[in-house]
Amino acid sequence: MFDMFFTNLLEANLKVKCFAHEIIYYTATKSTTDDIWDLYNETGQTKALIITDNQTAGRGRHNNKWISQPSKSITCSFILEQIFNNEQVSLYSILIPVSIIKGIKNFSQIDLQIKWPNDIMYKNKKVGGILIESKLRTNISIFNIGIGLNVNESNFDFPGNIRENVVSLKEIKGIPIQREPLLASILNELNQLINNLDDNYLIEYWIKHCNHINKKVSFSISNKKMQGVFKGINSKGQAIIKKDNETITYDNPITIL
Repeated sequence: MFDMFFTNLLEANLKVKCFAHEIIYYTATKSTTDDIWDLYNETGQTKALIITDNQTAGRGRHNNKWISQPSKSITCSFILEQIFNNEQVSLYSILIPVSIIKGIKNFSQIDLQIKWPNDIMYKNKKVGGILIESKLRTNISIFNIGIGLNVNESNFDFPGNIRENVVSLKEIKGIPIQREPLLASILNELNQLINNLDDNYLIEYWIKHCNHINKKVSFSISNKKMQGVFKGINSKGQAIIKKDNETITYDNPITIL
């Protein structure tokens, strides 16, 4: 069984260093997202990847908690400098999950799906989540990308109240999975997608791997709950939801009904 995360093994498998010119490992930290912002604010560093074996106060979208099991998950953050134009800010939420499921497929032959906007899923159970935060630097934006993936957990490692809704890659594959080359595969895939940037390819791949196309969903606008059918995403990376005869573009989380 694999325990401590070895940064030299990650480095050995990385084909590119742009997201991880400097790899910073903490045995434990509250939040890698906060750590990346602290590092950036202090030094202006945008080429570092921070990874921990034990994140004690991780957060997801909308201040939800991200629960990870020490030494069994991938929990990391890094900075991505602006690559899409300002109108396409939602495409970062398309690019990152696509790179994750492609990287996992390349490394472990596991087929995963995506739930809007960027949850990583397997048969309607959550495998991972992504948190993206941004800041304006002079006239371009920088994006703090936080990734949490359930890798080597057993079902009893998860809190009882979420056990039925989550799964790890080890549970899917039936064997433990080495985290360092897995993360390298994801970052290599991300670099490949950026170097060959194709908005249409990203959108088509995302839609093909979405687990709720043409399914009924609920969503909120101005605190008012609504229902509609999820139809896909547009060229800006926003969700398209059909409600009665109206087509709504939407950026926030949904619930699959």
